[in-house]
Amino acid sequence: MKPVILIAPACFKGSLSSQAVAEEVQHFLLEQLGSEQVALQLCPIADGGDDTLFVLESAKTGYQRHRLTVTGPLPNMQVPAEYLFHPDQKSAVIEAAQAHGLKLMPEKAELVPLEATSYGVGELIRHVLQAHQPETLVITVGGSASTDAGMGTLQALGFKFLDEAENLLDEPLGGGDLSRIHTVIWPTDMSLFCWKRLIIATDVVSPLFGPEGAAMVFSPQKGATVQQALVLDAGLRHIHRLLVSSVSPVGLASNIGEVLAELPGVGAAGGLAYGLRCLPRSGIISGSQWIGEQLNLAQQVSNSQVILTGEGCLDITSLSGKATGYLLSLAGDKPVFIFCGQARDGLSGWGQVSVYPLVPVFQADSSLAPLTVNHPEQSEQALLQEAMAEPKAALRKALNAAWPKLQQTLQNLIESG
Repeated sequence: MKPVILIAPACFKGSLSSQAVAEEVQHFLLEQLGSEQVALQLCPIADGGDDTLFVLESAKTGYQRHRLTVTGPLPNMQVPAEYLFHPDQKSAVIEAAQAHGLKLMPEKAELVPLEATSYGVGELIRHVLQAHQPETLVITVGGSASTDAGMGTLQALGFKFLDEAENLLDEPLGGGDLSRIHTVIWPTDMSLFCWKRLIIATDVVSPLFGPEGAAMVFSPQKGATVQQALVLDAGLRHIHRLLVSSVSPVGLASNIGEVLAELPGVGAAGGLAYGLRCLPRSGIISGSQWIGEQLNLAQQVSNSQVILTGEGCLDITSLSGKATGYLLSLAGDKPVFIFCGQARDGLSGWGQVSVYPLVPVFQADSSLAPLTVNHPEQSEQALLQEAMAEPKAALRKALNAAWPKLQQTLQNLIESG
C-alpha cells in the first residue's frame, strides 16, 4: 500500500492562502515522486481567522456562501463581507474578520487602534439572523483591527450606550470610546437572538484585560503605542465593571459576572469574544477544534503516514489554539514537516532544517523548515521581505531544503510498507 501524505497547511497571512500552499506542496511532491509511489491528500486548515470560510466551503461541507456590505473596521468604511449558511443543518458561520479584520485597513493608512470598531460584525449577525433564523450560529474570531470588547457588535444588535450626560453614543463604538460609557441599556426585545446555540470559536486563550489580555498583548499588533494599549486596557476594565453592575433582561443576566472577564478566550479579537459571550446560549470553544471537526481532520490524520503543514509565523501561540498546534496534537508520533515564513520563541534555528522538540505534549518527529533557509549572507529581515515578495519561490526553496529528510522518511515507509 502506498504511504499517504496529508498536506494540511494553514494560510501564510499576507502572502499565500492555505489552498495555495497546499497546491504548491502537492506540485513539488509530484515532481519529486510522481503519483505512483505515494498518495497525496490535501486538507487546507484554519482556526477561525483568515481563510476560514474558504476552507469550510472548499471541503464540500454543504455550506453556501452569501455576501452583503457592512461597516468596516473604521466607522466611515463600508466593506463587502461574506458568510456561510447550511440550509439542511440550519447553521450559519460568520468570520468576524470579514467585517473588522486588520487586513481590511486601507493600504498605507495610519492604524488608529482607538477608533477601530466591531460594529460591522453586529450588522453581519443581525442580517444572518433575520435572513436565515439559524439554530446554530458560529462566529469565528481572529485577525481583528478593533479592541472594543465587542461593544460595537452589541451596539449594532440593539444595545444602547450613554455617556455621563445621558447622551446616546450613536456612532460605532471603538476601543477608545469605552471609557466614555456611563450607562449600558440592554435590549428588551429578545426575539432577535433566535439561535439555539451561539458558538464563539477563538484561536487564543487570553482573558479580557490585564498583562495577558486583549489590549496589552494584541493591540500593539494593531498599531497601538504603549500609552494607547494602557488606554484600551483601562476601557476594557471599565466596560466590564459597567456590565457586571448593569440590569440585564432575563436570559442574559446569568452570563454576566466578575469571572467572565477571566474566562479563557474572552480576550480574542480585541475582546469581541467577551461581548458575544454576554449573549444568551453562548459558549467559547477552540476554533481549530471546531473547524477540524467539520473537516474530519482527526480521521484524515489517522489515515496518513506523513503530515506536511505550515503557517506564516510559527511561535509559541501556534501551539496553544492555532490550527498548526491542533494538527500536531492529533499527529501523535507520526512525522510532521512544518514550513513557515518565520519561526520564533526558540522554535527554530535560522538557516537549517532539523528536528525540533516543540512542547512535551507533541511527540511528533517535527522537521521545521523556515522559508528563509540556507542564506547566511542575508539578514533575517531581508530574507523575510524576500519571502513576502515571492512567497511561492520561498516555499519552493524550503521544500528543496527539507527534501533529503522528507525523502528518507518516505523511502523508509515505502520499503516497510
